[in-house]
Parts: sequence; C-alpha cells; structure tokens
Amino acid sequence: MKKVGFIVLISLCNLAWAQKPHYCANHKQQAYTSNALRKNNASLGQMELMEKYDVGFHHLSLNVERTSTYISGNVRTIARSRVNGLDTFLFQLHANFIVDSVLGLNGNKLNFSKIKDVTAVLLPTPLVQNETIDLHIFYRGTPPSGASAAIGNGFSNRASPTFGNQITWSLSEPYSAYEWWPCKQSLQDKIDSIFVSVTTDTSNKVGSHGLLKLVEPKPNAKHTYHWQSFYPINYYLVMVTVGQYTEYKQYAKPKAINDSILIQHYIYSNPLAYTNNATSINATKPQLEILSDLFGLYPFHKEKYGHVMAPFSGGMEHQTMSSMGIFNYGIVAHEVAHQWFGDNVTCATWSDIWLNEGFASYSEYLVRYYLLPNTAAQELTDMHTQAKTQQGSVYVTDTTDVARIFSSALTYNKAASATRVLHYLLGDSLFYTVCKTYQTRFANGNASTDDLRKLVNELSGKNYDFYFNQWIYGTGFPIYKTTWNAQGAKLSLKVIRTNAHGGINKFDLPIQIKLKRTTGDTMLVVNINQDSNYFTLQTGSNVTAVEFDPNVWILKTSSVNKDINLNLSEPITPFSLTVFPNPGNGIIRFEPSTTKNYSIEVYDLSGRSFGTFTAKETFDLSHLQRGIYLLVISNENGERMPLRYIKE
Repeated sequence: MKKVGFIVLISLCNLAWAQKPHYCANHKQQAYTSNALRKNNASLGQMELMEKYDVGFHHLSLNVERTSTYISGNVRTIARSRVNGLDTFLFQLHANFIVDSVLGLNGNKLNFSKIKDVTAVLLPTPLVQNETIDLHIFYRGTPPSGASAAIGNGFSNRASPTFGNQITWSLSEPYSAYEWWPCKQSLQDKIDSIFVSVTTDTSNKVGSHGLLKLVEPKPNAKHTYHWQSFYPINYYLVMVTVGQYTEYKQYAKPKAINDSILIQHYIYSNPLAYTNNATSINATKPQLEILSDLFGLYPFHKEKYGHVMAPFSGGMEHQTMSSMGIFNYGIVAHEVAHQWFGDNVTCATWSDIWLNEGFASYSEYLVRYYLLPNTAAQELTDMHTQAKTQQGSVYVTDTTDVARIFSSALTYNKAASATRVLHYLLGDSLFYTVCKTYQTRFANGNASTDDLRKLVNELSGKNYDFYFNQWIYGTGFPIYKTTWNAQGAKLSLKVIRTNAHGGINKFDLPIQIKLKRTTGDTMLVVNINQDSNYFTLQTGSNVTAVEFDPNVWILKTSSVNKDINLNLSEPITPFSLTVFPNPGNGIIRFEPSTTKNYSIEVYDLSGRSFGTFTAKETFDLSHLQRGIYLLVISNENGERMPLRYIKE
C-alpha cells in the first residue's frame, strides 16, 4: 500500500513532512488518531478458537450506495473444521452492526451471541475434522467513523475534493476488515475464493475482485454487480468501492504468455480525472509487463488487473484491482508490484511486512531503471534519503504499533534499500531467480522473513544469514570514510567503517570502488569487514580519482579524500582485486596477481548464463558480443563479488 496525505501522529509529524515520507506509509498512518497503538479486535483466546476452522469461500451480498456508509446484506461463509468436536463458530464484526440472523446450510436459524466485536454461533452438532461449515450471516448497520483504523476507517464515504465524485470505499489494512464485513482476521488463513455482489443505484458502478460476471437489473432503479475471483486472498485485501465511474480498459501482453491480460480501470466520471492522470494510468500496461519479466508472470493473469479511484491520499493493493486516491508513476508501480509481493505472497505476520512493502518500494526503482532510466537515479537518491530518517530495524518487533508497522523510513525505504543490497550481493540472475522462486513456492500463501532467508541460502548454495542479521534484523546503516594515495601504478586505500546509529551491528560487505586512471577507468572490489581496512594494489597506471560504491548499491553515508601521507606499503587484504580494463575488448586482467584460480560466472542483464569459468591473472571474453555483462567472481572460500563489465 502506498499513501500520501495528512499525518496527525504528533510524534511523527515534523519528521514526516520535512522528509517527504513514502506515500503508502503516510496514508496508512494519516487518520490514526484514537490510540497510539492498535491490534486485532479479538482476544488471543478468541483468535485461537477461530484458528480451529479454515475459511474456503466467502460470498458478500451487500446493499451499498455512494452517498453513505450504511451496509445491509449477508455473507455466505464456507469453512472446514480443523479439529474434532468443533461446536462453536466465531467471527469478527464491529459492535456497530446488528446481526439479524445466522442461517445454516438448510436455511435453519442457528443460535448465536454477539459481544462487542465477536459473534459466536452455536453449531447444531459438533463437527469432526475436515467437516464443512456453511453459514449465511445477515447483518446491517453503519461502520465506525472514529478513524480507529491505521488508514482512517475500514469503510468510508467522501466526495473527491478535486473531481467532486462522492464515493463509498473500503480500506482494511491491517486490522479493520471487521469494521464492515463479518470475517476472520488471520494472515495465516487465506480465503480460497471470493464472490462479491453489490446492489446499488443504477447511476453507480462497483469495483471489486476478479472478473465482472454480470450486471443484473433490479427493481427500483437498482442493479447488482457480480464479481468473482478464484484466487486465494487475504482478509484485509477484500474490497468494495461504489461510485460514478467511467470504465477504461487496456490489455497487457507479457512475454510469458501468448494471450493478453485485461487491465480494467474505474476512473471518476469527471472527464478531468482521466485527462489529468492519463500518463500514469497508461503506465500500468508497460509496468505490468516488465514486472512479469522480472518476477514471473502476473499471478492473477486469468482474471485482471486494474484501478478504482477513491478520495484518499495514496493507493492500496487490493487484489486484482488497486484502490487509488492519486495517480503518479511511482504509486502505480508500487501497487502493481504488490500483486506479487503482498497479494500472491502475503507476509506471514505483520513483523514481516517489509516483504510486502520493501519489495514493492524497490520495484518503483526497478520499473524506472528499465522503462524510464533517466529518472532512476533520483528515485534511488530519494529512497536512501528517506531510509536514514528513523532509527530501528526493518523487521517489526511491535505489531500493536500501527505507526511502526507502516514506518515510511523503515518498512518502505530502508526495506527497499536492504532489498537493493540483496540484489547487489546475489547479482541480477540469482536475485531474479530468488524473486521468481519465492512467487512460485509460496504462491497463494504466506511467507516469513525466515522463509526468504532459507530460500536465498538454498538457491545460492551460500550462507547469507549475515545479510539478514545486518540489514533486516539489525539497526542503522554504515558510514564509510575512505582515504587513498597513489604513486605510479601503486594504490593504497584506507576505509574506516562505523554504524550511523552506533551499537554492535556491523556491515560486512564487498564494495565496488571505481578507479579513474590515465589509461581508462576500472572497477575494484574490496571486502570491508573490519572497522579499519587497508589495501595496497597494483593498478597498471596512475589513479587520478576514486569513487566509492559508484553504482549506489549500498545505503550508506560515505566520503572519499586523497591523503598524500597514506602509507603505500600496507599488506594486501585477501580477496581484493582489480578487474581492468573496464570497459574493454574482452581480455580482462586481474590484480593483484595470484596463483589461485577465481571461479567466474558470466551473465547478461537478462540473466542468461554464459557459463562458469576459472581464471588466474587473465580471462578472455573477446568472443562475446558488445554489451553489459555481470561477472560473479568467487574465491576458494566461497566469497562472491558481483561486477558489471562493459564489452566494447
């Protein structure tokens, strides 16, 4: 989810506005006024009782108008008992609502009691394990309007201040689905399929999940929109939006399939709503296509993707149809990427929310890198700048604090920066292999940070626990102070490393350093694994300038200065090498000279492998076509260093 707008959390206000917080984080916090903390409305014991059944299907049959938030109707729920002897069925629904009746499969009324936000239904006979529960819950009422949800209210009504359209819409993340429909708020229990039928005035359209199967005429100038989705979905992603819209369609054509994918937008009926946002709306198609190349085919391709407008400041990744309060290039990319990270694979707990928001935020950069390369550098700068504005870990340790769950600095920007570090460590080919495997292995389900850690270690054949300990569970970011001195073909470097936020968390990383030389630029990679690091190298010709992390892979603060007093005879640090010339004609030389072989994996930027080779002082790529290649160099200890090489 990506949001912009008002922030009334006093403790965050000045910081947020001064630093231009992430749209999604901002809106998720904007109306959170009633409490500093928030948690699921059911008690732990009640949640444990709800875990005794597994939800398979919901059919929401509701009456909703664009002029108010009043809801009436029923929800059919089909579930399966996970235990023997289940005699009570619990669900969550806000105290504002009246439950008129609960009907069993045969239409018989069941006894129930509603205490505040939880309703308990007495089943006719205790169920055995795997036996089916099939209920219709009839209810009515007006959802709460006290802005107790992280994003305002679970169900809202408002007129767009810009375009005038009055809209009724839902936003349920993280704990507010129960504010408008009877449900079980459990991240671990995805709904296998969902139908949404909404009866409303004929002047309205209704946006929701999956495919629109029918618009059914009804008496009294009403009609019913029938949406159906057969993909698993989490409770907080269920959505209904009602208003006066113009439908606008596009069709994406990813390389992975011969067919096209429907992109169905519901844009405010005011013509300016499309005119003012046409560029960003039309960016949806190429963004969905490039992300299908990078992460695997759009996971809901048998149904659709699209947007429906609502008057809030940001966007929300509702499955197959994101709700959008504003349009810009970045927010569209963010919500499209969420269909992979957040919808197809949902975080296992709110502590793992960075898996949703960090990958979606990093995708804003990736989309620009591939489609609008001239704007990518600024996106990266903004991401890193924001990541430095708050202390703490990417991993959330207090999930009752909604402001912390959706921290702009940590959950979005630092998580995106940490994702970029993982990209750097793995290289293009392995990074995208991890992303695609993550999407297939955990498809239609949930994943935790530890699930990703195990996957990275498995696919790489290496141990990347250090990365997760430093960048996900650890706090701070590195500060590097580099001094250098050169004489003839000899170069000395000194790199001092500290943590910007203090503490014991260290950042052990191979760092790229670009050397400006009289005979052409080249790239050096050195392992920074001490507080003080010294390197002396033979560079082949005079070095005139040094750039630290020139491709800005690492979230950091750094400085580089020449020091003519720096000792030129310090010992060489292991696995520090220069690859030159770069760019070059394919004959690559390594410095320092070594009697040990390097293992070199060669890929192009699409991830296509050209094999794994060994080399000592030289390596021959002259047979390759001109272009940019990724060299992943490994030593005898299994340490890996990715380098980009330009073949002229």
